[in-house]
Amino acid sequence: MTQLDCNATECRYNKEKMCCRTGITVEGNSARKYEETYCGNFEVGKDGGCINAVGEPDGRTEITCDACTCMYNKGMKCSAGSVDIVNSNGTGQTACASFRAK
Repeated sequence: MTQLDCNATECRYNKEKMCCRTGITVEGNSARKYEETYCGNFEVGKDGGCINAVGEPDGRTEITCDACTCMYNKGMKCSAGSVDIVNSNGTGQTACASFRAK
């Protein structure tokens, strides 16, 4: 699993900049820069608590990667030591700031 720092604080899965999901998917099949990627599991809205069937988030998350042009994509899995998910230009969407083009 990869260390995940999530700055998408408006996402319902975010708790103290950690993801409550057991896994996420970074989308952006033909991305050439990080702004062309996004977290496919991003959902706006807080419901008063983090939704995680396995308990409190620990900062480590399984990351599936659809960004085939990223140097960290190894067999559709992220091989980066850590990943930063950020808000993308205030558009209500996210981006993988750790993306590096091959």
